[in-house]
Amino acid sequence: MNVLIVDDNAIVRLGLARIVEQIPDVERVDEASDGVEALEAVMNFSPDVVLLDIRMPRMTGLEVLAQLPKNINAIMLTSKNDADTISEAVGLGAKGYLVHGSFDTAQVIGAIETCKKGGIVLGPEAAVSVNINPTSLQPDKNSLAELLTEREMQVLESAAKGLSNKEIAEIQYLSPRTVKNYLNSAYVKLGVHNRAEAVLMWHRASAPN
Repeated sequence: MNVLIVDDNAIVRLGLARIVEQIPDVERVDEASDGVEALEAVMNFSPDVVLLDIRMPRMTGLEVLAQLPKNINAIMLTSKNDADTISEAVGLGAKGYLVHGSFDTAQVIGAIETCKKGGIVLGPEAAVSVNINPTSLQPDKNSLAELLTEREMQVLESAAKGLSNKEIAEIQYLSPRTVKNYLNSAYVKLGVHNRAEAVLMWHRASAPN
């Protein structure tokens, strides 16, 4: 696995690099100090995961995110945890959102591994800002349930827990292709464009009022 770290703060990049290098299957770690360098690195480096700061000179993380190939898993790292920014990042395809100062080494490693497997990660601070409390979700009372079939609901609920298509398939005795088809069907019914948007909507609808 190749990981690209993008942040205009050299100290932050160094700290994240030391964390990422602890992951057993990471083969290469590269760095970029702003958005322009990030896109150049993506062209030359082909990372699997990008840790992407939002506020940077020349080009913001959100502008970079909009231009990343869809096969790259982007995890946003920022000090800004407002709901609008998180929603915009998710809408652009971000697979994770962690807030500086609120995550530790284990959370960064866990986020990278989860996103690489196809899961979605919202750190505690980010979850709170969009009114999500992962410990008190009530799937059986999800307001989106009436829009979906029972199987679509089960698959989306599993995706919202961070499971990959392969893991969902094994648990629910389906093929990965069938899982993908159920998710795509759910996206259409929910009016969203990708897994990240669907998961965010599911979490919001599952959270108690």
